[in-house]
Amino acid sequence: MTRGRRHRRPAAPATLPDNDDILSEILLRLPPRPSSLPRASLVCKRWRRLVTDPHFRRRFRSRHPNPPLIGFFDEFVDFPFFRSVMDPPDLIPPKRFCPPIGDEKGGCDPNHWRNFGCRHGRVLLYSLKEKEIVVWDPPTGDHRRVAVPPELDNGERMVWNGAVLCAAASDHSHVHGGFCSCPFKVAVVGVTRNHTQVFACIYSSQTGKWSNLVSAAVPFVVYYVGRPGVLVGNALYWMPLGHDYGIAEFDLDKHTLALVECPSGAEVSKGGSRILLAQNGVLCLAILSGNSLQMWERKVCSEGVASWVLRKSDKLQKILRQSSSMAILGYADDINVMSLWIDGSCCFLQLNSLQFTKLWKTNIISKNHPYASIYDSGNCLSIFL
Repeated sequence: MTRGRRHRRPAAPATLPDNDDILSEILLRLPPRPSSLPRASLVCKRWRRLVTDPHFRRRFRSRHPNPPLIGFFDEFVDFPFFRSVMDPPDLIPPKRFCPPIGDEKGGCDPNHWRNFGCRHGRVLLYSLKEKEIVVWDPPTGDHRRVAVPPELDNGERMVWNGAVLCAAASDHSHVHGGFCSCPFKVAVVGVTRNHTQVFACIYSSQTGKWSNLVSAAVPFVVYYVGRPGVLVGNALYWMPLGHDYGIAEFDLDKHTLALVECPSGAEVSKGGSRILLAQNGVLCLAILSGNSLQMWERKVCSEGVASWVLRKSDKLQKILRQSSSMAILGYADDINVMSLWIDGSCCFLQLNSLQFTKLWKTNIISKNHPYASIYDSGNCLSIFL
């Protein structure tokens, strides 16, 4: 006689551990995408308590030191101001990232406001009318307004650009966070009305004060500083534009301003040149030349003499070889991403890996600022509801 088979009871479904430390370790492994922690906070009160805890948020940022590219902000603060590059559920509608100085449409008058760029999860705006800077954290909506000293923007001088950075930017082990945990600095750069000098000044949120103004003579007629600053080491770099081209170097340690000559023989142009941070951490100048992108690196020898070297990249040229028309739209040094317009499409290029991604079709060549951030708090929950 054949014995009947024993019916095994189905295994009980796995349950999450009751220990908060173990559960936190699991939640720390969520990807650093915009929807991850806000959606986790909806599971239950316990999860929300864990993911909104300041200690957990610091650990989450430390575990994910490289923030993802969220989208792009328009250089001139007009509507639409923001465009996300992520797919649902991480896609962020433009109206969710309305600037704190915007109107009900999500934009502001470009005749009164300028976007000076993004870095370390913050956006720097400048009011041409009120002569003040606005440092803004888009995910939380938190912002700080700081008046610019009258001597920086008056009949003798005019502010043209600026840069925001975490006060601990030189500490590579530092974990960037919100305004409470991370003080910030803002540097502004401008041109004298007689078109002979550039000047710079820096504000510290820790002291609440502006530094003394420093200036440097320019050996050509200079009109403006039209591109965002790039942080290389502990110095900021901008490109003054006029009858010729140069690179302004603002040393944040020595508090000095100097002018660096562009590479000899390079075809520097107003719209086809951009200062970058090279993969090896040195100053780089990208130049569009025909259907190729030249990368010039500024290297310093053991004797302290600096010189420009043209870096060869067959892989980069292979990516761009089939293009007939190109333009550089924007750049972010904290994630080393460049946005490009190529043959009617907006694209971005990750310079460390040379990963190339097409985003959308457009015939409009609009300057922008790539924006990256780590979402580490349930405070961002409303973005996804």
